[in-house]
Amino acid sequence: MACYHHAQFNPRAIMYGRPLTREAYDESRWIVEPFHLYDCCLENDGAAAVIVTSAERARDLKQKPAYVMASAQGSDFRQGAAAENGPDYATSNFKTLAPRLYAMAGIEPNDVDVAQVYENFTGAVMTSIVEHGFCHPDEVMDFCTFENLTAPNGKLPTNTSGGNLAECYMHGLELIIEAARQIRGTSTCQVKDAEISMVVSGPMVAPVSDLILRG
Repeated sequence: MACYHHAQFNPRAIMYGRPLTREAYDESRWIVEPFHLYDCCLENDGAAAVIVTSAERARDLKQKPAYVMASAQGSDFRQGAAAENGPDYATSNFKTLAPRLYAMAGIEPNDVDVAQVYENFTGAVMTSIVEHGFCHPDEVMDFCTFENLTAPNGKLPTNTSGGNLAECYMHGLELIIEAARQIRGTSTCQVKDAEISMVVSGPMVAPVSDLILRG
């Protein structure tokens, strides 16, 4: 619901002008329990790109820079077994990666202003939020509410362009672009005074990756 809400402000989004109601979600067909149709990412043709350069050169460019605080890639048990047979099945695979990312960036979860979390399926977003320390597993239903996940005033505005569910599915690269927009103050669902923007990529596969940008 949060992703579709954000997409209604983004003219680039595939689902722009096509809002999702709770009734339509509930009435949509099952794909596999507990996931309905709208819990699954889109498939789109398209292209996306980012420019990465030195901080010195970035300062002279037209756009406000979004600086890389930290990035990390890795895996836990899943790298040694197929995802379907991993010994820690109910994980997004960030349990060892997220602490390393925060240590590299020198921040904690409560320092993150906005997050772009890869949604292959919505369940992976919820477990990713838990494994990045934004809430305890027992608190996930109370944390992952429409109010908490929507811009501009949620506790953790998430997928503010519409994400893979409602903007487009460019295999997550559009999430990096939206993270940079939040730092620049140019998002269509801008979080006020956003200084730290996180990208969570590829939950439930091996390897996974993380990125933190700052203004």
